Order: sequence, then structure tokens, then C-alpha cells
Amino acid sequence: MLPIQTSSYRIEEIEGSGAERYFLLTVNNRPYKVGEMVYLILQGIFNKQSYEEIAQQINLRSGQELYSGSDLKTIVSEKLTPLGVFDIPTTNSKIATPQMGGIYFRKKMLDISHYEWFLKIFQVLFSPWAFFPVIILAIIANVVLMNELLSLDHYVKAYNASAAATGDCLRGYKYIFSFYPIIVSILLIHELGHAAASYRFGVKSKEIGFGLYIIFPVLYTDVTEVWRISKIKRVIVNLGGIYFQLLINLGLIYGIYINFGNLDNVSTFRYLIQINIATILINVIPFLKFDGYWLYSDIFAIPNLKQQSTTYFTKLLKWLIPKLPFKFNEEAQQVKLSNIPLMVYSIGRYIFLAYFMIWAFAFFFGQLGTYPRTLWNLVTDCSVCTFEPFLRSTLNIGLFLFFAKSYYAMSRGYVVNYLATKRK
Repeated sequence: MLPIQTSSYRIEEIEGSGAERYFLLTVNNRPYKVGEMVYLILQGIFNKQSYEEIAQQINLRSGQELYSGSDLKTIVSEKLTPLGVFDIPTTNSKIATPQMGGIYFRKKMLDISHYEWFLKIFQVLFSPWAFFPVIILAIIANVVLMNELLSLDHYVKAYNASAAATGDCLRGYKYIFSFYPIIVSILLIHELGHAAASYRFGVKSKEIGFGLYIIFPVLYTDVTEVWRISKIKRVIVNLGGIYFQLLINLGLIYGIYINFGNLDNVSTFRYLIQINIATILINVIPFLKFDGYWLYSDIFAIPNLKQQSTTYFTKLLKWLIPKLPFKFNEEAQQVKLSNIPLMVYSIGRYIFLAYFMIWAFAFFFGQLGTYPRTLWNLVTDCSVCTFEPFLRSTLNIGLFLFFAKSYYAMSRGYVVNYLATKRK
């Protein structure tokens, strides 16, 4: 079926959606997975047909008398209109660029259209016949070479210890003007990996930007339309950033080998590798809305994974303790306790969240406890060695306090709404 696009929405068939035929409905940059009936309704409205005429076509297609014109009118008013399908376009940035993937305060950094030359060059790496062998070989090569580096790691540790004993933090302006730009470049290349993968499959990403996710400053790539391609292609797009990071890591390891006589450079490369590997591991955690989350959602065909996980856990508690006052709407009724991947994810997610909260508070109070000393070190020795930890501690404490304030306001709003509902 041909895509339908108006000034307020776009709907097109999802590639490889099977006999049931699912469609991607995009309204104000928000994607919704809908069935064929929604497409037929919007197609009829687009062609200026009456609800009775649309109902006749749907009933004829199904071979049954399922809907009347009044039924479709109700569906449109209760299901489609609240989504903003028929809204007049607005220039309000809050509507035009809604929250995406839990990322707040988004700020555009790069317009992908200016980097199409990069996407054209590297899109060949994302052909399925090339992608899977290369990423498997890259993982194996990284594991083997990292094991070799670990056997030599005691040299670097001894060098760093001797430098610390003499008061040398091994930080200078050369470090500042090389290390941080490289880190930012790695993160940008990660996002360009997603963009190149989606470009390979005919989905043009819109921008690369900066924002906040929970308490983390993050970069993101807007690939909203990726939902219309097949599962295997979405998996490749999800892994695109990690794929590039694995290849970059091989280059960093090579940098250590050719600089091994210069332990200053080796120490810097070692730190870059640690941060690169750490960001890869954080990205594959499925309980945060990073690459691992979307990968898990696609592999096990669980859309709205976080929402379904919350519903699953609530239903599980209701099953264990029947007296709990939980009520479930029609959508929640579709979540089955027999869904093993969802069960594993839901239980794992809440264990992870509990661990994360404990770690976050311990980390915050640890940073708070050492902050006076960090500030004092900066005052008595204003240098790169003292400014870097001061800036890092200030950023960590500031982000945590911002998160705590936002969470308090959100929780207070829930309590007020709940009490208001109870009074009614």
C-alpha cells in the first residue's frame, strides 16, 4: 500500500510485517505501530469518503459486517484525534520536537544532511552480508587483543604509580586538547554509525543532538522512521554505533602498540580504550533506553518495552497478592504473564533499577564528601590536574541534584493526582 502523508501525519506499511500488515503512523515525530484498519480509515478520510463508505470497504475486505459508520467515527474521535492526527501544524518546538527515548532538553548539534557524503561512503559496511561477519570478527579481535594488553598492563600501572608518587598527574594542555576532542569524536562517530546504517536501508536520520537521559549527558540520533523497516535491518541500525566503536577500539589498541616506548601516550590511549569499552557496555544494557533496549525490543518483538515491563511487573504483583488495588485497562490486558522474554526483562529491570539507585546515592554522597577537598586543591594549585576533577565533581553533583528535583516534582504530581482521584 502506498504511503499517505498530510501536513500533520504520515502512515506507511512496515517492511516485512507479515500477513497481518502493520503500519507506521508518525504524528509530530512520534511513531505508532497500527493495524491495517487504521490505514484504511485514514486512506478513506484522505480521499474524502464518508464514514459509511469507509466502513463498507473495511467490511468488504474482511468478508464480515464488523463496523458501521458510527463505529468508525467513534474510533476516530477516541483513538486518532487525541494523537493529534488531524491537528493543524504548529511551530511550537515542544510539539514539533517531543521528548524522544526519554531524552530531555534536546539540542541539535549536527544536521545529518550536511554529512550525507560520510553516510554514502560507510553505508556499504552495513550490508547484511558484510555487517555480521565483520562485527563478529571485530568482537573476537577486541577480546584477543585486550587480553594481550592486560598482560602488559602492569607496566602502565607501575608508571602511573611512580608519577603519582612524585605529584605528577600526567595531565597537561596537550592532554586536554587531544583527549577530550577524541572522546567527543568517538561519541559522534557512534551516532554516525546509526545514521549510516539507517541510510543504507533507505531511512534518512534527521539530526544528531545532545540531551539529558536520567542524570547522564548523552548524544542521540533521530532515526524515528526506522520502525518501518524489517526486524533484521532494525537490529543492524541498533548495533551501528557499537559496530563503529569496536572498529575504533582496534585503532586505539594499535596506537598503544606503536607508542609502547612512550608511556605518556600509552597511558592516554589506555584511558581512551577504557572509556570506549565502558560506553559500549553501557549501551548494551537493555534496562536503559540506549542501544541494548531497542535491540531487546526488536529481537523479541516487544514494542513499548518499558511500558509493557511496568504493566507486567504490576500484573505479577497482582497475581502474587490478589488484594492489591490494581486495575488494568484493555491495553494492559494484552500483556501476558506467560511471555518469558518480557518476564526476564521485567524482573531484571527492577533489580537493575534498585542497584542503580543504591549506586547513584552512594556515588553522589561520595562526590559530596570529597568536594571540599577537591575545591581546596583547585584553590591551592590551579592547574589541569586539579581543575579536571573539580569540574567533573561539580557536573556530577549538579546533574544528580537536577534529577532529584525533577523526580520529586514528578512524584509529587502523581500523589496530588491520586488524592484528587480518590476524593472524587
